[in-house]
Amino acid sequence: MTTTLNPGQITFIAAKNQSPVSPPALLPREKFNDLLHGLEPVSLLLVHAPAGYGKTTTVAERLASLEARSAWFRLEASDNAPGRFAGYLVNALARATDGSCQPVLERLQAEGYDSLESFLTDLLAGLPQDDEPLYLVLDDYHLITNGEIHEALRFLLRHLPGYLTLVLISRTMPPVGVAQLRMQGRLTEITSRDLGFEADEAQQYLQSRLPFEISREDIERAVRRVEGWISALQLLSASSATSVEFSEFVDQLEHGNQNIFDYFDELVGNDLSEQQRRFLMRTSILDRFNAGMVMRVMDDTDGQALLSSLLSMGLFITPVDNSALWFRYHPLFSVYLRHLLTCTTRENQRDLNQRAADAWLELDHAEEAAKHAIAAEDPERITRVLTIHGRKFFTEGQFHLLQRCLDTLPQEIIAEDPTLTLLRAWVAQGQYKFDEVENWLSAAEARLQAFMNEDTQRAVHGEFSAIRAQVAMNYGDGDRALTLAREAIEQDARYLPTSRVAAASVIGEALFVRGELEEALARMQDTEHLARAHQAHQNVIWALCQQSEISVAMGLLQKAYNIQERAFQYAEENQLNHLPILEFLFRIRSQIMWEWHHLESAERCALQGIEILEAQGERWYVQSYTSLAKVAQARGRQSLCADYIAKIQKMLAAEDYHLDWVANAQATMLSYWDAVRDHDSIQRWLTIAPPCEPAKATNHFNQCNGRNQARALISLGQYELARPLLEELTAVAREFGLKTDLNRNHIALAYLYWQLDEREQALDHMKTALELASTTGAVGSFLRLGKELIVLLKALINDEAIEGMELQRAERLIQLAQQQRDFSRAIRISLDEAIIQDIIDRPDVPELIRTSPLTRREWQILSLIHAGLSNDQIAEHLKVASTTVKTHIRSLYQKQNISHRSEAIELAKDLLSKIQGD
Repeated sequence: MTTTLNPGQITFIAAKNQSPVSPPALLPREKFNDLLHGLEPVSLLLVHAPAGYGKTTTVAERLASLEARSAWFRLEASDNAPGRFAGYLVNALARATDGSCQPVLERLQAEGYDSLESFLTDLLAGLPQDDEPLYLVLDDYHLITNGEIHEALRFLLRHLPGYLTLVLISRTMPPVGVAQLRMQGRLTEITSRDLGFEADEAQQYLQSRLPFEISREDIERAVRRVEGWISALQLLSASSATSVEFSEFVDQLEHGNQNIFDYFDELVGNDLSEQQRRFLMRTSILDRFNAGMVMRVMDDTDGQALLSSLLSMGLFITPVDNSALWFRYHPLFSVYLRHLLTCTTRENQRDLNQRAADAWLELDHAEEAAKHAIAAEDPERITRVLTIHGRKFFTEGQFHLLQRCLDTLPQEIIAEDPTLTLLRAWVAQGQYKFDEVENWLSAAEARLQAFMNEDTQRAVHGEFSAIRAQVAMNYGDGDRALTLAREAIEQDARYLPTSRVAAASVIGEALFVRGELEEALARMQDTEHLARAHQAHQNVIWALCQQSEISVAMGLLQKAYNIQERAFQYAEENQLNHLPILEFLFRIRSQIMWEWHHLESAERCALQGIEILEAQGERWYVQSYTSLAKVAQARGRQSLCADYIAKIQKMLAAEDYHLDWVANAQATMLSYWDAVRDHDSIQRWLTIAPPCEPAKATNHFNQCNGRNQARALISLGQYELARPLLEELTAVAREFGLKTDLNRNHIALAYLYWQLDEREQALDHMKTALELASTTGAVGSFLRLGKELIVLLKALINDEAIEGMELQRAERLIQLAQQQRDFSRAIRISLDEAIIQDIIDRPDVPELIRTSPLTRREWQILSLIHAGLSNDQIAEHLKVASTTVKTHIRSLYQKQNISHRSEAIELAKDLLSKIQGD
């Protein structure tokens, strides 16, 4: 420290020593309270993250909320001058400590100091030795490049009084001895990982800014795509006029966005050397990297130095884990860099990906090696990866990756290798491309027959029979599936160790479909043990999921739940949380949670299923969307439910799915249409409904399909057509022990006979349903009846026909049913002027309603907002333009002095809930 400080009289800009003004509608960040208040004091609180993560706003908001003393110094590039830096620093502390540092400031301006160290010595001596906690905040510290100032802060940190904490807010890691402070326990860090919005925070943030409702799924997908980056979420909210636009914007982020590209252009600017720019573009092909990987892909020996230089610039590069040896780019920055890479002709991307594939293969990271071999379109490298790791991909359920690998290989290469043929066929089976399965198997048999000996032919035939058995099962030919599976299980698996496991699974599945539940369960338990012996993780979880589904069919939902717990434990023990098969597990857990009316858990499981399958494509979301639609309907969120129903309809029309998936999805569609009295959609569905043979409904999906048709007929008032169908389904369910379907059939029959005014039979069926629910735990299936359920259950109670557990269950169901919103009634109320006048005449209505009367149209819109409809849906319902709806909403908001949709919903709830009987 040799610079003489003699800045003379300084004219202080007040804003530089003031806490920044908080923006309107600021989101409180209480999760940072413990870091700022109440813990053991630290010398340095380091808040470092790239631009746009709300560093300054968060620190200012929390310090103000906690009423903590703070001294602010908001830095600029000109503050690299030591005298200017010293002046503003002492001025900040003087303002915060009631002038205790004023003599130091006066000497600095009058006489100066020999060095920053002598200035700081005087400053520290002038501070009280003990005082209330004080935070000295240096904001935008990344703008400081003067080594003397960095060294001065090291000195300050060594001699800080115990009550004083230095807070550095920076885009980069400041060179002030951070590593030593960390090792000494004198440092607390807040990084981009901490600052980024989690899903709950993002939901609160977006709901306060958007005039429309968005689904939790869209919110979580947005958070994943932007990794909580607040500036990107702000751009999302500012760029979306409807929920559809919001969802589309989130989808497009995967491919880039010009506004974000412009932001990164400004951020990077001209500060990069050509070598650094080349580094960023070349390494953008990597999902993660360290210095060694950088050198391999860059073909450069300066990898570590280049990496360090870029890390010091505060770009969107983050550590992968706590080792701080592996790094990755923020996903949006990665898209930006890959965009730059495609715009240059100087880089051979195929060569880069070939180098990356070889490097990952040497490190035994097979998945990354495969991805780069695919990107390089290199059949030789892909074949090498599959030869070594293809079986592992299969046993782990990495079907999407396998498909991408195999799609790049010529047919003759696959046909000449039984293992590749089996992998290709299993992938096609998993994609429901059953015709392709036989084509691949037949092509291989024709090519291999000439040089296979008899023993090899038997081995190949046995393993091919295992997959043919699965295809037969998917076509609904259980007898052929059993024959082929029994052939396969007799042969040793030479090419895919899991072929015999798959055959055993098919046997259990075939028995399940035939209604032989006890035997099916035993077979699936055997399959689980066999799969564990082969460490076939995919098959273990599949077998446990099947056991859970069989238990559900038997009406043993608690047992099913416990089996799922075993599956979750297995996945955790073997670190399988990334495997696509886990979506199956989350899906069936969601179904049980819905049936038990644990709606938050049901939603969470469905969302986790979607997250797991995000890379696989939306066609696989249909079951998760079905669960989310059921949850939305149970919560009375009509707009959200309608959005999911539309997505499900589109997916069912575009893809072929197993009847299990189709029937479950259509049950939810029918429930929604019935709730909104959309008889036209129900009638149209009946004309294209899957065929139904109730006598053959020996499994849950045929039962569900038949029950769907009966429910559709009931909705249309065709009771005499529905009655024999439901009665036969019930008889089959009773015969085969399908207790859960039996429970649901009795609920449907109770409703049917009530509509037919056959009271005694209706109540008998409802009583039986309640008795069955003592083991199934059914709640959701009852609540699908809507308000009619209340009447039925009260009739049972009044007749004293139930007692004990059944009575308790009935009383709980009544309570839950009373809380549900009836979609169709919410719409009808909007058109009834007599009800509007009734509301106005009530003595408890706020005076604001009388003095600022709403027009009839505004009342209609208010009640439709209460019903959960989006602006577009309101426009469609009222047969007006969306702009007209927005005009009415703006007028409504002004009259009632509200600013957000959430406030409008609360107002409508207060005014309309009593009228609707909720």
